[in-house]
Amino acid sequence: MTKRVVQLEEGTAEMKGLMGSKGAELAVLLQAGWPVPAGFIVTREGCRAFCTRLGHLSTEEVQEIGSAVRHLEAQTGKFFGDSLAPLLLAVRSSEVSSHDMDSLALLHVGLNDVTVEGLARQTNDRQYALNCYRILLQDYGQLVQGIPYSLFEEKLGNLSILDEAKLEFAIAEYKQLIEDIGLHPFPQDVQLQLKEAIRAVSHTQRAARLNSQQEAVLQTTQRSGDHQGAPALIQVMVNGEQGERSGSGTVYSRHPATGERGMTGEYIASAVSQTPDEGLDQLQREEPGLYGLLLDACSYLEHYMGEVQKIQFIIDSGELYLLHVSPACLSSKAALRSTFDFVHEGVITKADALLRIEPWHVTEMLRGFSSGTPELQLLLEWADEIKELTILSNVDHPQDAITARALGSEGIGLCRTEQMLMSASRLPFVQKMILADSESERRRGLERLLPMQQSDFEQIFEAMDGYPVTIRLLDSPLHELLPDLGVLEKRREWLQAEEWQEQKDHQVELEELERVIRRVCELHEHNPTLGQQACRLSTVFPEIVDMQLEAIFRAAVKGIRQGWWVRPEIMIPQIGHVHELQVMRDLVDHVADQVLGGEKRHCLYKVGAMIEAPRAALTATHIARQADFFSFGTDGLTEMTFGYSRHEAEKRLLLLQRDTDSHPVTNNPFHVLDIEGVGQLVEMAVVQGRIRKPHLKTGICGENVVDLESISFCHRIGLDYVSCLPEQIPYARIAAAQAAIKGEREGADTQNTDISTIA
Repeated sequence: MTKRVVQLEEGTAEMKGLMGSKGAELAVLLQAGWPVPAGFIVTREGCRAFCTRLGHLSTEEVQEIGSAVRHLEAQTGKFFGDSLAPLLLAVRSSEVSSHDMDSLALLHVGLNDVTVEGLARQTNDRQYALNCYRILLQDYGQLVQGIPYSLFEEKLGNLSILDEAKLEFAIAEYKQLIEDIGLHPFPQDVQLQLKEAIRAVSHTQRAARLNSQQEAVLQTTQRSGDHQGAPALIQVMVNGEQGERSGSGTVYSRHPATGERGMTGEYIASAVSQTPDEGLDQLQREEPGLYGLLLDACSYLEHYMGEVQKIQFIIDSGELYLLHVSPACLSSKAALRSTFDFVHEGVITKADALLRIEPWHVTEMLRGFSSGTPELQLLLEWADEIKELTILSNVDHPQDAITARALGSEGIGLCRTEQMLMSASRLPFVQKMILADSESERRRGLERLLPMQQSDFEQIFEAMDGYPVTIRLLDSPLHELLPDLGVLEKRREWLQAEEWQEQKDHQVELEELERVIRRVCELHEHNPTLGQQACRLSTVFPEIVDMQLEAIFRAAVKGIRQGWWVRPEIMIPQIGHVHELQVMRDLVDHVADQVLGGEKRHCLYKVGAMIEAPRAALTATHIARQADFFSFGTDGLTEMTFGYSRHEAEKRLLLLQRDTDSHPVTNNPFHVLDIEGVGQLVEMAVVQGRIRKPHLKTGICGENVVDLESISFCHRIGLDYVSCLPEQIPYARIAAAQAAIKGEREGADTQNTDISTIA
């Protein structure tokens, strides 16, 4: 049987899907003995049926809601719609939202032209009762009828003067405004009021004409669909704005900015209080019992929920009521400190603590403190104890290696040698070498570059003493290494136009310029992105690869003799066929034999393939014969799999994202790994490669994998490592631990399901 209405005292934490988050949390508090205003929930199913029927309730629903209201009447001794002792209700969405859904509440439901006088007699304050009626009319017009809030503000005028006469005038004006602009007059029938209030908070898309700050909150939630048919929370109205010993406030179980232990927050006493507003200090002094009860609630909720809590409360004539509890929104500093403290207090486990860390927590802490805080360092140590993936770093220069090691990198997963060669001080030598007309001239140019490359590798080996260093041989397209043809031609035109071009030095320059232009034209490629680059470049300029390999092994010899543990892993880029890898591996072994000599037994180098071409992934079984490791360059593999460059990705994805709800059809695959497409190629290559070599080392060195979903994928398919930018290392360490924890828990859940099924 479909349950349409649930009393709060009947609810449980497991009924969150039925009752909504707020309702389930309040039900738990109520059953644990904490003071919560009595109420009931119109469940998700009840509200969904309500919304789809254009506000028409079935007989059964009317009876169930009526029965729930009578239950509240019995609890309070007040009666809904009664002229002498009116019961007033607060109607809210029972869903927790990132937006302030409390601003969408309808308060004082049950007031009309008759019951407002009953409230005035109950409170002995007619001005207060009239103002409550005015607020109900305003909120009803806004949320139910979609009338802009600003129109009500225009009618009221000066808010600082709200005497009875002005309030009576405002009430009359508000009712007329609702009748003129709204769909129907404001209902004097309190049962109809309640029905419309439930419909409004359950189906916020009704209110489509709002434009104040409060209305903006509603507009941001309208199109999400999250609150269409959402459960509605109906509670007895409690008020902290009238009478002595009344007030309202919000407290946090720990400081939301620092994470410091101890209750903090704000409290505003009712308007009739003669004591100046002193916040929680005033409450502690005037109501020590209630203050102590709030402290106890903070402690209980922290231990029950395992999180820093935000508690909204009201004090009504000396009685404390908890209106809403939720996890507090914390700064990164507070999130890390409180998480660390909860572990030491035994509230949560280390694994639970790690699952709570978000990327922005780590980023903010590192932005303020280059090495992080003690709390962050301890969390990273916990992550290293749990994670299974090794976290390596991508580097362009020796300084990057030093930074990466300081941030916890366990080696270098990608050393981009082309970035070293293409620096402003080295590119001219590279260009002169490439444009040389003979091999001997090229080798003379490379002799200038060799000590520079060797020095780079020496510094990296020193920084990574004992850890693997994966060095990718030159991976630039040929056209990126050549001078700009347009600049050269303009220089030629200028020289040819000068009157003194016959001078010998200018004539020599012009002749050399003609030779360079001719050489650049010879090397020009119609499709440079698919032309001579990576391992294919070595067939045109093998001397470059010779120089790089000699620099690597010379640096290795020097490092070994200085007592470092040198672990070079040489990566051959953009392999498309196993034959390419075989030729390059033979070259590596040849140079190693020549340079290492007797130190070869101390330099256990490896040779591996960078898998960037789909064909390499598809033929991984063959390539594994010649490879000690696979490194998946997911940036390049993504480009070739999707068929467009990362520079064009944003424009193309915009076209994909033009669906009816304006929601993204796909993430940018250069920001987040495309698991469905690129991920399948990676997984297939890992499986096929390990059929040939069961212990084949595999990893990813793309910069689009440092998010939890991508790293979880890498963990699931059994990769050995993920390599990322130095600044991404701390979060990658935590994400790798999160992936391991989730994988273990999901496996345990599956096992338990299987056991229960068998049983």
